[in-house]
Amino acid sequence: MKILLLPGGVLAALLLLILPAFYTPFAHASPSVLSEWNAPKPRHLPLLKSALQRPTSNEKQTDLWTPLDDQGWRPCDESSKPPLSALPEKSEGYLQVFLDGGLNQQRMGICDAVAVAKILNATLVIPHFEVNPVWQDSSSFMDIFDVDHFINVLKDDISIVKELPDDFSWSTREYYAIAIRATRIKMAPVHASANWYLENVSPVLQSYGIAAVSPFSHRLSFDNLPMDIQRLRSKVNFQALVFVPHIRALGDALVSRLRQPYKNGAPGANYLQETTDVIDKDSAGKFVVLHLRFDKDMAAHSACDFGGGKAEKLALAKYRQVIWQGRVLNSQFTDEELRSQGRCPLTPEEIGLLLAALGFDNSTRLYLASHKVYGGEARISTLRKLFPLMEDKKSLASSEERAQIKGKASLLAAVDYYVGLHSDIFVSASPGNMHNALVGHRTYKNLKTIRPNMALLGQLFLNKSISWTDFQQAVVEGHENRQGQIRLRKPKQSIYTYPAPDCMCHV
Repeated sequence: MKILLLPGGVLAALLLLILPAFYTPFAHASPSVLSEWNAPKPRHLPLLKSALQRPTSNEKQTDLWTPLDDQGWRPCDESSKPPLSALPEKSEGYLQVFLDGGLNQQRMGICDAVAVAKILNATLVIPHFEVNPVWQDSSSFMDIFDVDHFINVLKDDISIVKELPDDFSWSTREYYAIAIRATRIKMAPVHASANWYLENVSPVLQSYGIAAVSPFSHRLSFDNLPMDIQRLRSKVNFQALVFVPHIRALGDALVSRLRQPYKNGAPGANYLQETTDVIDKDSAGKFVVLHLRFDKDMAAHSACDFGGGKAEKLALAKYRQVIWQGRVLNSQFTDEELRSQGRCPLTPEEIGLLLAALGFDNSTRLYLASHKVYGGEARISTLRKLFPLMEDKKSLASSEERAQIKGKASLLAAVDYYVGLHSDIFVSASPGNMHNALVGHRTYKNLKTIRPNMALLGQLFLNKSISWTDFQQAVVEGHENRQGQIRLRKPKQSIYTYPAPDCMCHV
């Protein structure tokens, strides 16, 4: 028998490839991503030690959980009024839109599609969702939203069909992918005006009976639109878009469990049926939803340093080059410059220190809304030390309950959105579509939402000699007016993030 002797370097390389398969969390990780699991040491160790020893203040706890005062703004009551503009007897044709992005970008696109259909007097075909290139999720509108509820709520505003009639069945995504077509509107500008659609899309509808707009995301202006169009967008967002029953049922179960006294151990298969009864909110426990937007895309695109050393910097730089070919504006700035400007996403450690400084203690029920955290459990461990009662979908629901949403990023995000909307407090670690959508929805319902002061926190975390007392004081003072207070929309700002005054009435 011949024995093959390998040079030491080759043997080491083979071991690096083979050994991870026998251990977790490396079992599903390739060598190129091993650096993601090498969790850095805490970057703010003195603050972390103080936070772990922080005393509990009952007075501060009471203030934290107190609901927002009446701010004098309400959702406008349109129920007793006729539609602001009657539904015409004859439609100009069918409007198709193709929506990309994640769940919340698609949600805003749906609202815009209804508004454009109204502007054009067109019949809206239920929007088509593109397959997300990052998460590879092929979920359709009907997989996520209750389509019959959607059509019924809007029946007096626009005509909607689930699919095209046979005469137009040729108008598909594949049809537009292989050639230039006269019925496709490809050059709709970002934040186009109502007049642009009347001048460029109406003629297509009149000539062919159908117009397909792709791409469509962010293709309708937030300004200079009639009030009935703005109110219609809000009606879609806050009334017509309701998740399918199984998402609502799972969401209700998670909310119910979060309000119950903490139980250590995994839920049973029948726990969904056992815990969906309505619980008196006055006597139920309270909880915070934390949207931790810290995935690999976010970390790489920010060009910030997250404490993983040269290996992590190199890995993120390579990823940045592959995905964006180096076209990342932040790359030209130093980490200190980016942090002082509030342009670095908060790490799990940093968002934990923020919450601790605001007064949340280790008895706080925290629900982690996140699809995939860069660095996995290793990077979340510091946050878990600060908040040991932290939960997520996996810890609260059985595998049987999660079967319908497993591996489907949009459905997972829908459950998180639902739980976030029904929480006592919502916090997002950094801006993004989920943050924007829930900030707007919770503003509409006058619910407490903490918006991290990114620039302030960036400067505080750069100060390595700051004491816990000074850090806490600065955090509390810097967030007094960032907890759900009404902010009126300014020109060019999104109606979905700032629903007042367009969608709300001052009482």
